[in-house]
Amino acid sequence: MIAAFAIAEKAIKQWDCVVGSPVFVMHRENAVFKVETSSGYTALRVHRPGYHTATEIESELQWMAHLVAAGIQAPMPCLTKNGSYTADITDNQSNRYIVDLLTWLDGVPLGKSRVPLTHSKNDLETIFFDLGRNLARMHSVSDQWAMPVEFCRHALDREGLLGETASWGKFWQASCLTKDEQLLLGQARDLAAEKIDYLAAQGADYGLIHADVVRENILISNGKTQLIDFDDAGFGFRMFDLATALVKNREEPHYETMKLALISGYETCTPLKGFEKQSLDFFLMLRDFAYLGWADARREEPGMLARLPQIKADTILAARNFLDQ
Repeated sequence: MIAAFAIAEKAIKQWDCVVGSPVFVMHRENAVFKVETSSGYTALRVHRPGYHTATEIESELQWMAHLVAAGIQAPMPCLTKNGSYTADITDNQSNRYIVDLLTWLDGVPLGKSRVPLTHSKNDLETIFFDLGRNLARMHSVSDQWAMPVEFCRHALDREGLLGETASWGKFWQASCLTKDEQLLLGQARDLAAEKIDYLAAQGADYGLIHADVVRENILISNGKTQLIDFDDAGFGFRMFDLATALVKNREEPHYETMKLALISGYETCTPLKGFEKQSLDFFLMLRDFAYLGWADARREEPGMLARLPQIKADTILAARNFLDQ
């Protein structure tokens, strides 16, 4: 973290508006710092080396700027002195880091993963209805965007979710699995590939998605929802966003209320086809697959070994249910 702080201190000089020093907030894929500017607080991100290319990060920020311009509540990228959305910073060992600066959104995260929610049933219904509506608006606005020619983000399609170059790793070969469990997930993976082909052929909605609509990235402000952390954004099935918003809430006592509210809110803007609604459990499983691959590849990170058993159990159960259909 000391290295990330040194990069952050060096990076803030690339923005004219900065008037304060970086204050560490969190470290997930990226190190995030809160920085005061002449127009308010901002979030400075020191990107994890090798996770995204400079073009991919620039594309993410271009998309976010378009969303904000279209009225979507999202962080707005701040331009550097050179007119770029990113700064390229090198440390004393010639390691390269990409840094960006985003407007700070006020609000309280919906919650934390694996910690029971404390909201009332009525509040959860209101929150998830608004979240569904916002996701639909975000998807619709994105479809209307004439994206730049150089725009580049990963694809969470058949290959991106299930292929040999899956974005979040080969979950079916995770080191935490037994041989029988690897066989089970391999079978589920093969059948899931066929299911994705079917959904694509049926015309399942596909386009730019947030891809990480988890509790920590859903901010509640004055009863309204807004999304942060577009780091995993890319091209994917829109049902994947809905599934991600629900996957870690399946044990909540008001899960059914949350699910119905999310879908109802979404359909105020964009009606879902019948087969898309029926595919929700399938996309919940794909989200489980992605979590297992992601977590297994980060076993050395603090707390990950403690989380892996539950992630694995969720994935195995989802795969068994899918194969038993």
